[in-house]
Amino acid sequence: MSANPSLGETLAVLLARDMADGEKVIIGTNSDIQLAACNLARRMQAPRLWWISGPGGMVNPTRDHLLSTADYENVESAEAWMDLPVMIDFIDWKVHFFDFAILSALQVDRFGNINTVVVGDQRKPRVRGPGTVGISALCGLAKRFYVCLTRHDRSAFVPRVDFLCGPGHMEGGDSRERMGLPPGGPKLVLSPLGVFDFAPGSKAMRVKSIGPGVTLEQIRDCTAFDVVMDSSPPVTTMPTDQELALLRKHVDRRGDLRRKFP
Repeated sequence: MSANPSLGETLAVLLARDMADGEKVIIGTNSDIQLAACNLARRMQAPRLWWISGPGGMVNPTRDHLLSTADYENVESAEAWMDLPVMIDFIDWKVHFFDFAILSALQVDRFGNINTVVVGDQRKPRVRGPGTVGISALCGLAKRFYVCLTRHDRSAFVPRVDFLCGPGHMEGGDSRERMGLPPGGPKLVLSPLGVFDFAPGSKAMRVKSIGPGVTLEQIRDCTAFDVVMDSSPPVTTMPTDQELALLRKHVDRRGDLRRKFP
């Protein structure tokens, strides 16, 4: 390609690769990367992927550029549409219908619990987020979920989230199931520094692969808890020319991912 992939393009491709044909996924409002990932997967290995906008209720709208998933223009090309009250009921009562959700967060902790509500003291917060919306149900009951963050520092990767609204592996081990939640939880966390999964026994966050030029020391310095890591994890496989061509021609023709997430 004529240009290297941006952070946004890289995250979209990495997410798209992990989606399977025929799966059902839900994404949120400000979800350019998540939207791009779903539409790219439909162009590659998952043509029957079924995705829906949580706030907008549109199913599989097809565009060659990115719009907010709540934008009314998506209705024109959508395969189906549910208005907001029906969509809320659908999330509350049918969340087990989804194979996975893709989420962002203010904070993620060692066991994949996420916070989208508030950073700091709830009575006098340093940062206030969008709230829980349907995240508690999605993280608790969907078969798996992904967390996508466009920054990796000690304020985002914390030992314990300030407000637990999206249950991951709770306190590690089998604590998620002991607390009454079904098996599942977070599968991958993606950040500018690498891709992270969770160790099978402890359920603690683990380095799966590191970005080109990233060091383990850099990950340690930018993470406020001890990440499980092998001595030499593989380097993340970056987007191929073919993946970038599909993304830039059919999914993000206007280059929003390059502009917003360079």
